[in-house]
Amino acid sequence: MSRYNKFLKRGSTEAVAYGFDKATGYFFQVFGEDVDGEENLVVDECSTFTGMSNSRMIELMEEYGVGEEHKHLVALDLPI
Repeated sequence: MSRYNKFLKRGSTEAVAYGFDKATGYFFQVFGEDVDGEENLVVDECSTFTGMSNSRMIELMEEYGVGEEHKHLVALDLPI
């Protein structure tokens, strides 16, 4: 299993977690705060349970500014 984390803004709790797991395949999660300051899961997609395709994974990676090397691995259908 691999899991990578990226904070969206410096000093913020908004974060992205993504990676590859044998059970779920590729996964992509975005955590954010609601109006009460509670942390919520804004995006929760994976290959197994939500049917996320590799192209959708790459779209999410581009939208949230994930590194190029990881996008290339997903494009080649290799574990991150």
